[in-house]
Amino acid sequence: MSLIYHFTSVDAFLGMLKDFSTENKNLKMWATSAMFLNDPSEYEYGKEVSRNLLREVEDELEIDEKERLSNHMYSGEMKQFFTQLEKDSSSRPKAVYDSIPYVISFSLESDILPMWTSYGKNGNGIAIGINREALEQHLDSLDDNQPFTIRNCYYDCESNEWQAIKNSIKYQYELMLQIANGGDEGIVLVKQIDIIRLLNNQLSPFIKHEGYRYEREVRGKVYKAKEIKFRESRGSLIPYVEVDIPISCIEKIIIGPTADAERMRISLEILMRSRSIGGNIEIVSSEIPYRG
Repeated sequence: MSLIYHFTSVDAFLGMLKDFSTENKNLKMWATSAMFLNDPSEYEYGKEVSRNLLREVEDELEIDEKERLSNHMYSGEMKQFFTQLEKDSSSRPKAVYDSIPYVISFSLESDILPMWTSYGKNGNGIAIGINREALEQHLDSLDDNQPFTIRNCYYDCESNEWQAIKNSIKYQYELMLQIANGGDEGIVLVKQIDIIRLLNNQLSPFIKHEGYRYEREVRGKVYKAKEIKFRESRGSLIPYVEVDIPISCIEKIIIGPTADAERMRISLEILMRSRSIGGNIEIVSSEIPYRG
């Protein structure tokens, strides 16, 4: 059994249960736009690392500096073409921002102090333990037009998945070059968009700086959001989408180290019974000695 943990506040957990019923046994979790994560530089960092990977591919293919896609992948010209391409292929106009994914953060860590202080209300929140395999099996069974995938974050360039993505980009780039030799500029532009989408959707959202390796983050990513909602945070509007997580995937709740553990445990048990959730969720307390 492999659990991933979502650190949050009790108030947010109550919000996740707002639509829970015997007919709808799902938690409503929020996936936030990658452009509006807590660290505003994170998305830009991921894009820059992705651009560097593309440059590595271009180096290997010995692409002339003036003809490199990496020089233009976030240019105004490319964004304009991206927007027009979406308009032409859909019944509703879309902006380039529609290609930006929405993410939920989980962790392979269950009980470490930095996660509590940063994401668990300074130790006064909870960590929700989710069976990763059960959730992935559930996602695989869905025929959904709002795809949701789960992947470990990258903290270096050595993983097998990273290399597989690089190989895929290289294959797409070589295909684009073959088409370019045939003189079809329209298809070449489409292939360029394919490469950028691959970088934006399969790589950039999962890149984290080495300094955050201790978080051992796992991200759930939503692409092609069905209904974008907004919340207020620190004077800004934050776009997010709701994601259904079956309650059957929840196996554990860890009470934070600064909370009144016994009172919290009792109140959580009352909450579970009142919502007919059942007794299969283990409720335990953090083992960290921390007063906040």
